[in-house]
Amino acid sequence: MQKNTLPIFVTRIAVCIFAVSMTMLAPLITLIGADFDRGLGASGLLFTAYYISNLFFCLVSGKIIGLMGKRAAMAGGVGLYAVVTFAFAHAHSFWLACVLISCMGALATFIEAVGMDIVDTLAADAAASNLAVTHGFAGVGSVLGVTYSGVMLALGYDWRMIYTVLSFAVAAVTLAFCLTRFPKMETKSSGSLHEVTGILRNRTLYPTFLALFLYVGAEAGVTGWMATYMTDRVGYSALTASLGTALIWAMVTVGRMLCARLVLRYTVRRIVCTLAVICIVSIFAAVLLPWQWSLWLALIGIGAGISGMWPLIASTGLGVNENGGTILSIILMFGYFGSSIIPYAVGQIGERCGMSYAIFATAAVFALMGLTVARLIPREVSERRTE
Repeated sequence: MQKNTLPIFVTRIAVCIFAVSMTMLAPLITLIGADFDRGLGASGLLFTAYYISNLFFCLVSGKIIGLMGKRAAMAGGVGLYAVVTFAFAHAHSFWLACVLISCMGALATFIEAVGMDIVDTLAADAAASNLAVTHGFAGVGSVLGVTYSGVMLALGYDWRMIYTVLSFAVAAVTLAFCLTRFPKMETKSSGSLHEVTGILRNRTLYPTFLALFLYVGAEAGVTGWMATYMTDRVGYSALTASLGTALIWAMVTVGRMLCARLVLRYTVRRIVCTLAVICIVSIFAAVLLPWQWSLWLALIGIGAGISGMWPLIASTGLGVNENGGTILSIILMFGYFGSSIIPYAVGQIGERCGMSYAIFATAAVFALMGLTVARLIPREVSERRTE
C-alpha cells in the first residue's frame, strides 16, 4: 500500500475546491449581476475580478509556503477560502462582491499550488503518476462545480444559498485536513525578484507567454459564457446548460490523458494547431448548425479541442536552464492575465451584439493562438520530440 495515502487523498479533495470554484460561476454569473442590477457586460467583471488577483498569487505562493510551511499554508488557505466564500454569498454591494470573489480566485490558485507541492513531496517516489492523478481530481472538480450550480438552481436555490452551502463544505474539508496526520515536510522559498525579472527578459519565451494569454482567455471565455448562450440564445434550462458546460470539462479531462500519449508521437506544434482547428470548427458548429444534437456534439468537440493546449503550450517554456517552478508561476500569471481580460470582452460583445457573436469571438482568439504557436514559437522548441 502506498505511503501517506490518507494525507494525499485529503490534499486532493482540497485541490478539487480550486476547480469547483472556477467552473461553478458560469451558470450563475448573469444571476449574480442581475441581483445587483447589472447587465450582461457588467456581469463579466466578475470573471475579471476572479482571475485578476491570481496574477499576484502566482508569484508569491512560494514565499508564503516558505514562511508558513506546507501543511499550515494549505490549512490556512482552505479555511480562509471558506470564510471568504460565506462573505461573498452575503455581500450586498456589487463592488464588495467583486473584491470578495477576487479573494476567492486568489485563494483557489494558492490552494492549487500548495496542494500540488504537498502531493509532490509526499509521493516523491512516484511523483509523475501521483501529480497526474491529482490533476484528474481537479478535472473532476471542474465537472462537479458547474453541475452543482445547475442542480441547485433547478432545485430552486438562489446563488447566495449555492455559495453558502459551498462555504460549509469547504469548512468541513478544512476540518478533515487539520485532523489528518501529516509527516514532516521540508519547505524552501523560490521566485526571487531577480529570478523573475531575468526570465521576463528572455525574449524567446514571449511567444509562449502570448499563446498562453490567448489560450487561457479564450478557454475562460467559451466555457464561462457557454451556459449563458445555451439559456439565452437556445432556450435551455439552467440545469441543462450547466450539464452542457460540464460535458466540455469532462472532455477536457479525458482529452488531456490522451494528449499525454500523443505527444510521444507528434510535435507540440502539430497537436496544438490540430486542436485549435477542432475547437474553432466546433464553436462555429455550436452556433450555426440548427439541430440540438449537433450542439451537444459541438460541446464534445470544444472540450476535446481545448483539452491538451495548456500543458503542451506551457511545455515550450520549460527546459531553458531556468528555475522550472518560477517559469511555471510566470506562465500561470500570463494565463490569468488573459482570463482577466478576454471573458470580460466576450461579455461586452454579447451585450452589444448578441451571444452568438460573443461565442464567435472566442473562436477568433483560438485562431490567433494557433497562429502564434505555428508562426512565432521557434520550431526547435515547438517541434522538439518528447522522449
